[in-house]
Amino acid sequence: METGKRGGVVLRVEGRLRFIPASVAVRVAPPPRLTPVPGAPPELLGVTLHDGVIVPVIAIGPARGEMVVCQHAGELLGLVGGEIVRTGAFDPASEQPERVLYEGQPATPLDVPAIYAGVQARARPARLGT
Repeated sequence: METGKRGGVVLRVEGRLRFIPASVAVRVAPPPRLTPVPGAPPELLGVTLHDGVIVPVIAIGPARGEMVVCQHAGELLGLVGGEIVRTGAFDPASEQPERVLYEGQPATPLDVPAIYAGVQARARPARLGT
């Protein structure tokens, strides 16, 4: 990778450019086959089997296409709802180095830990015996 560039995935979510760094984004995968999770919050679309691992799939927008498989806290999770614009190495935005530039436009980092924590906070615990 060129010096100063940041690797990752740029996607468009509800018209806005977002960036997932390569340290978080493991791969881009085809649209997942989902199994719903009873009692899950609406943004947890379900789970899917990815490379032999059960992965929760979270909606970050309305689109339903390719899934970005991410790693967070040692676990995999899938994000759908954004249109994959490009993967590769990007220049950081000089005025805001946490952002990257795609065709001169800034892409804001997607806060995967906050998305995951939000889903966990809204999840209802399973009830046994009901």
